[in-house]
Amino acid sequence: MRRLRIFGSMLRRLSPGILILGLLLLTTIPIFADTGTYRIADYTIKLEPQSDGQVRITVTQRWQVTGGSIPWITVGLPNSYFSVESCSGAASDVYPANDNYFSGVRIDLDKDYQAGQTFDVVFTVLQQNLLERLTEEKKWRISYTPGWYDRAAIDHLRIDMMSPINYQEYTVLSPAPSSMSGNVLTWEHLNLSPGGRLTITLESPVGDFLAESVPIGTTAGGGLGSSFYIVIAVIVGVGLLVFFVIRQNRKARDAQIREQALSIEEEMARDKKKKAEVEKGFEKYVEKKKIQPDEQGRYFDRSYGDYITPAIFWAILASQRQQQLNRFSNTSYRSGCVSTCACVSCACACACACAGGGAAGCSRKTLHEFRTCSFLKGRVSKIISEEILKK
Repeated sequence: MRRLRIFGSMLRRLSPGILILGLLLLTTIPIFADTGTYRIADYTIKLEPQSDGQVRITVTQRWQVTGGSIPWITVGLPNSYFSVESCSGAASDVYPANDNYFSGVRIDLDKDYQAGQTFDVVFTVLQQNLLERLTEEKKWRISYTPGWYDRAAIDHLRIDMMSPINYQEYTVLSPAPSSMSGNVLTWEHLNLSPGGRLTITLESPVGDFLAESVPIGTTAGGGLGSSFYIVIAVIVGVGLLVFFVIRQNRKARDAQIREQALSIEEEMARDKKKKAEVEKGFEKYVEKKKIQPDEQGRYFDRSYGDYITPAIFWAILASQRQQQLNRFSNTSYRSGCVSTCACVSCACACACACAGGGAAGCSRKTLHEFRTCSFLKGRVSKIISEEILKK
């Protein structure tokens, strides 16, 4: 219980500014901007379900650079569980570019393409967690949205599904395919505006093509995935680290305060005026906080988390005064460039993302910090002391 009181005490002593800064740091994401402007002249995806539940995805794109330059691009994928199999065209290298906000690949091009130039890229990945086997409903499902571009129009989008079953055996086929040829189901869309997207959904109870074992990434089994336990372990680890840091800080603070309290007690013994000042301040404090003495005449201060004496109270006051002085004298402000990302968003995740650096090339915008204002420490010290005694 005492540890909980100490933890709560430390949290209460954090200034609102520090708490806000911490929240901002937790929610901050990089600010990027594309190095060039572009449009996607053609975008074709071929889906090939495999017997083990994975789906082979082949993406073919034709880019037109309309301004600036483009040394690399990104393409969104359904999730981060994939492996790159091959690449060709202007793609010199293709590799995962997953982070908290984006799942997909980064494609390094064979050169830095300039305004007016066109290039084609082709790559293939083996994707997990896209095909679902719904064992309770005795069917399987694929719901797929190709990665889209928030700052680029797509002239022609095409999805080819190499169907492992006859199209008549689908119970859900949404939207209706634009065309069918043999086992190939095709969806096409022309002139998608920036941010436009197309989602296809297929469901069927006929899953003879699938192996007996449950495919990777399905909902069968009802168990918790390994990622769940990893997240829990990280949360527990961070919590323990925070507790350890707070505990060490508390030990150091207590040692400092008690050392100061000894000096104050010695000063009170020599100086009756100082003793009267300290005891008067202490009396006002316990009266304001409605702190009653226990049977031994000791005063337990919940905000401090321990018993206090007039000397300890005065040492705490002096420590808080110094902290406030430090905050005032080291005030700084930040101003930064704010821009919207030219994003490549991933299928199955509707949040716009900067794709680990932008959709095409990318330049990072920086923050500029400057110091402002100066204070008269004597005046500030007096104000702080008055405010602390009011609390």
